[in-house]
Amino acid sequence: MFDAHTSPVMIEYRPKNRNTYIRITSGGIINVRTPLKTESSVRRILKLREGWIREKLKLLHDSHDDRHELGKTIRFRGENYPLEHLPSLAKKVEKGKTPANIEKYYHQFYKEEALLTLPSRVAYYARKMNLHPKELRFKRMRSRWGSCDSSAIVTFNTLMMQLAYEQIDYIIVHELAHLRHMNHSKEFHDLVRRYLPEEKMLRRELRAIRPLGY
Repeated sequence: MFDAHTSPVMIEYRPKNRNTYIRITSGGIINVRTPLKTESSVRRILKLREGWIREKLKLLHDSHDDRHELGKTIRFRGENYPLEHLPSLAKKVEKGKTPANIEKYYHQFYKEEALLTLPSRVAYYARKMNLHPKELRFKRMRSRWGSCDSSAIVTFNTLMMQLAYEQIDYIIVHELAHLRHMNHSKEFHDLVRRYLPEEKMLRRELRAIRPLGY
């Protein structure tokens, strides 16, 4: 399936994870974080995702930097994608002509993806944590990934779709935890860590990332 010499696989057992997460590091390592206990189960997952993995490894090989260029690439699910990988968006961008129109199409894409992806992930963690917002809102924000107010209204930034799924899950759990603790106390972080053991690492990652608002 994969040549261990050119595409090493690192498996990290994470019993509290909801899903198996596969990430390709900048060094070409296939990093698997999974609740699955057996190597054979992980290998089955890798086999199912083989086409995706090979595509990402090729993109990594072909890419000499991580620069993003409006109208040619888009940051999506934690990576910079060439627009040709998203044909419907590429067609709109081709007709956009002006940077303002291209930005509009990018934001429409993020909003559509957010509405398709985020509600079910929020619902999952809301059930798991037994913390249910009064209302969910999704909108573009310039400097925050999410917010929770004293009325139990939770708002998520549609630009979250620029992030990797693990980072998205962190933001969801973080904002839901504010329904119990409207602060960043030790109790708050302990609650987040109960559902995301890698909370500290994810928090550090997000501190270094800002919404790419174009």
